[in-house]
Amino acid sequence: MTPSPIRSPGGFELGYLALHAGRLVQNAAEEAAVEAGMPAMDLLALYMLGEHDGLTGGALARLLRVQQSSITPLADRLEAAGLISRARDGSDRRKVWLCPTASGRETLLRTMDVARDAVRVAFAPLSPGSAAALAALLGDVVEPWLAEVTRSGPPPAAPSGQPPRAGRPGRPPGSPDTAC
Repeated sequence: MTPSPIRSPGGFELGYLALHAGRLVQNAAEEAAVEAGMPAMDLLALYMLGEHDGLTGGALARLLRVQQSSITPLADRLEAAGLISRARDGSDRRKVWLCPTASGRETLLRTMDVARDAVRVAFAPLSPGSAAALAALLGDVVEPWLAEVTRSGPPPAAPSGQPPRAGRPGRPPGSPDTAC
C-alpha cells in the first residue's frame, strides 16, 4: 500500500507546496534581473556561481536544468559583461570553471537584495525560528543533491588567494583552500 502524501493543514501536498515555494524564490530572482536590466537566466546563473564559488559549465547546466551547449553563450555574455571569468582545471584540461569576478559579486549583492526582500515578504508568516528550521530541513533534502550535481572537484586557485566559503556542497574533503 502506498503511503498517503504528507499534507499541510490547508490540504496541499508537501511536494506541491515545495514546488511553489521554489517558484516564489525564482520569480523574485527574475524580478531582480528585470530591475538589473539583464536576462533572468544570466542572473540565476550568476547567483548559482556565487553560491558555489564557481562551477564547471556542466554543473551549472545541471543546476539550471538546461542543455550544456546553452552554457557557452550564457558564459560568453557574463564574461563580456565582466561578471565571470573562465579558468581551465589544472588536473583536467577539458573542464572549464566559471568563476564570479569582483564585479559579478557586487552585481549579485546589489540585485539579489531585491530578490531577498521579496523572499523575506513571502516567508514573513514564519517566525525566525521556524524560518531557520525550514532552511535546515530543506538543507537536509537539497544539499545532498547539490553535492552530487556539483561534484567536479575544486576550482583552480584564484590569484587573490581568497579562501572559499565554508559549508558549500561540491567541494570534496581535502580540497585546497582556494576559491575561483
